[in-house]
Amino acid sequence: MERRCSVTGTSETPRLIAVIPNFITLCNAVCGFIALTLLARSLEGGEEQLLEVRLHQAAWFILAGMLFDVFDGKVARATGGGTTLGAQLDSLADLVTFGLAPAGLTLALFHHSVESGNPLGRLMWVFCLAYFLGALLRLARFNSVRDGHETDDHMAFDGMPTPGAAGVIVSLVLIYFTLKDWSAWYLEFFVGEKPAGLDASIAMIPQFLPVCCFLLGYLMVSNRVKYPHVASQMFGQGMQFDRFSSLVFGTALMVFFKEPMLCVIFFGYASWPAFSWITSPLRRSKGQPSPDLDEV
Repeated sequence: MERRCSVTGTSETPRLIAVIPNFITLCNAVCGFIALTLLARSLEGGEEQLLEVRLHQAAWFILAGMLFDVFDGKVARATGGGTTLGAQLDSLADLVTFGLAPAGLTLALFHHSVESGNPLGRLMWVFCLAYFLGALLRLARFNSVRDGHETDDHMAFDGMPTPGAAGVIVSLVLIYFTLKDWSAWYLEFFVGEKPAGLDASIAMIPQFLPVCCFLLGYLMVSNRVKYPHVASQMFGQGMQFDRFSSLVFGTALMVFFKEPMLCVIFFGYASWPAFSWITSPLRRSKGQPSPDLDEV
């Protein structure tokens, strides 16, 4: 009897460990569901301040889903609990949190901030649909590649990953509300009073978001632009001292300057690989050696 219990205990332990990464993935999906619920409630009407609070909360729940998305794969590899079900579940959760929720956030912010006669009003649905379809096609392609070529860690993506694209949308929304409210301590400390023409400038952000969605939708399905896998490069080869120091100081800056740092990080992540790909023909032409006069 004692032997049978011990064997049962050892067989049940791996099953319990395999549930942990799936539970983390489900937390990612729950964050996306809460964000969509807040977006739906923002369309019910009511006080403008309450509607903006709901949009602001939805943006933060999308960011919370990113934290769960970073750690579910790492926990699965560390515990040996990676399964085919977990891979499919991860893609479905990413589609909800980083595909549907950012597109809905863009539509809701455009609806509340831009007048109905705006010429982009008819195109915003198409642009946001392009973002959602780009996320859907990217995740479907990623699943097919992962099923055919199973790899443990990859250092780069073909095309922009869905969390990075969602981060660009969320960071723009957060910086929009931060500059509009002008209640952050660092704004009052470094700048003081709100500039007179700032409201007219930040009013362009809700109008720019649908166009940004269209560009991000293309970058997600593009095979030409390669984006680094930040989590694998940071934690794949162990936490070295320089990486640990950068993480500590970066976390400190993130705590005190959340909205500006998020905007800089996500926009830098989105634009630098695209800029490198655009300028790569120029670098190759400059790197070619000049022909030898004797050979000519």
